[in-house]
Amino acid sequence: MNKKTVVAGVVLACVMLAPVVIAAEGVGSTSSPQVVGEWEFKSQVPARTSTATMTITKNAEGKLAGTWSSQRGESALSDITFEKGSVKFVQTINFGGQDMKTTYEGAVGGAKLTGKGQGQFGEFTFEGTLQGEAKSGADAIVGQWQMSVNMPAREVVEKLTVTKNADGTLAGKWVGQSQRGESTISYLKFDAGKLTFTRTSNFGGREMISDFEGTVEGDNIKGVFKTERGDRETTATRVTAKPDEGKKAEPNKPAPSKPEPNKPEPQKPDAAKPK
Repeated sequence: MNKKTVVAGVVLACVMLAPVVIAAEGVGSTSSPQVVGEWEFKSQVPARTSTATMTITKNAEGKLAGTWSSQRGESALSDITFEKGSVKFVQTINFGGQDMKTTYEGAVGGAKLTGKGQGQFGEFTFEGTLQGEAKSGADAIVGQWQMSVNMPAREVVEKLTVTKNADGTLAGKWVGQSQRGESTISYLKFDAGKLTFTRTSNFGGREMISDFEGTVEGDNIKGVFKTERGDRETTATRVTAKPDEGKKAEPNKPAPSKPEPNKPEPQKPDAAKPK
């Protein structure tokens, strides 16, 4: 085999391999669309534009969960599927004691999500913009939560604050409004969407211990307190700060008094002239 034959063979091999290399690079450089994260939504419903925030998370088993937050409150998403850039889910809200379901179906392209929805009042279009990644791991539970505990014949609403230490462990603080004394939180753990902790309360010199176990889905928690007097169903909602919260309101100021119209100066009586 002469030198020219060898060179020709090398060139031919390079030409044949070039499409394979280019294709492989194309696969590696193409970013796969993702639906997990926080989305700002705009829906073009009849005669107006409706806005909302949708948060979709994925647990360790790969299951998707989502929440929907709008002026009408919080609601959970169900039947979430995402495959080859197409997403589908169902939103259920309770309005006037009646459940209303709306089905959304759209396509994700980069940080944009567009599609159509079908609800009780007909079909509409929507678009979403990805704002950032959804909280995951310990960050998904860190924050303030409004806890609603179903007690016999009444509901107790209190607050749980979860923080993360420098070493990554979690700590909790319970602020009660039921006048049952102080409570401490211990053995707080959060793993694969499951939250567990022990609450110890001291009331009237008696120590009461209850164990909590619940599931976290976005900004909502659903679980049970196990006590010596029975189970207490509990729900929780993440407490979000209002846009104007933290700003001190200025005290009401009295309205400025209107300037009085110019009044003629009083005439001084003429001094008596000497005769």
